[in-house]
Amino acid sequence: MDKFDAALTCVDDTIIVICTRKNMMSPNGGSIINKSLKGLNKCKDMENRLRKVHISYKHDRKYDNALEAIKNGLKKNNIDYSIDVQDIKYRDDIVQYEKEIGSADKVIMFIIAPYLTSLDCMFEMTEIFKNTDVRNRVFPIVDMSPITRDRIGLKEIKDYWREQKDNALVQMQKESGSSDYVINDLSKINAILKALDEFWDYIVHINTGNFEKLIENEAALLMEEIQRSIPSKTVEFEERFVPSGDTQPTVIRKTTQNGEKSVYVENNTGSIIIN
Repeated sequence: MDKFDAALTCVDDTIIVICTRKNMMSPNGGSIINKSLKGLNKCKDMENRLRKVHISYKHDRKYDNALEAIKNGLKKNNIDYSIDVQDIKYRDDIVQYEKEIGSADKVIMFIIAPYLTSLDCMFEMTEIFKNTDVRNRVFPIVDMSPITRDRIGLKEIKDYWREQKDNALVQMQKESGSSDYVINDLSKINAILKALDEFWDYIVHINTGNFEKLIENEAALLMEEIQRSIPSKTVEFEERFVPSGDTQPTVIRKTTQNGEKSVYVENNTGSIIIN
């Protein structure tokens, strides 16, 4: 039962428990069922978030208006989005959320100079670039002056993170015992240094346009680009099926034409009878 209880922490589907004796599920069974349902709901929440457009950014009051323009543009165009201030709930795991950003279908990377020296932001960057298809998933907005988008800028950022790594190593040597917190930070820094070249190559060679133009009119140009990458629905189906005769096939979806006969579609195949 303990092994079964532990296995349910990773559940991502409905669980049905069948036992031969009723008392086997009491009293511990109830807690296991509750745990499985709780895990299921959590997985569904994550699945829903992954379908949204995630916003990876570093908070800076100077860019509040730009961030609001992006959010307003997403709302105006009915594009679901995820941002930490509204999606990280009380006592949620922040690192887990950062990993979700890396796995998301679409990501807006709002890159400013402080972003490049933020451990949390740059860890999000490593998670984003860890996954494939960056070219189609990532929408960069770049305004990182005074850091230049060339080899000099790359060296500046690399030197910064190498210094952070050295500081973390010194701290570990001075402290008695092992510090999991410092070790975790060191692991993130190593991942950043490893991913920096690929990240820099992307933001240097991808034309991000003029920053001011990109956020004008509630980020209209950015929204247009995002909309172009999102598959659009072409047909709305009626999901309910109402049988109208014993001779009609059992179908999931029904489309009715204006004539005497009906058009039935089942499992994406079917026949059209024209009167």
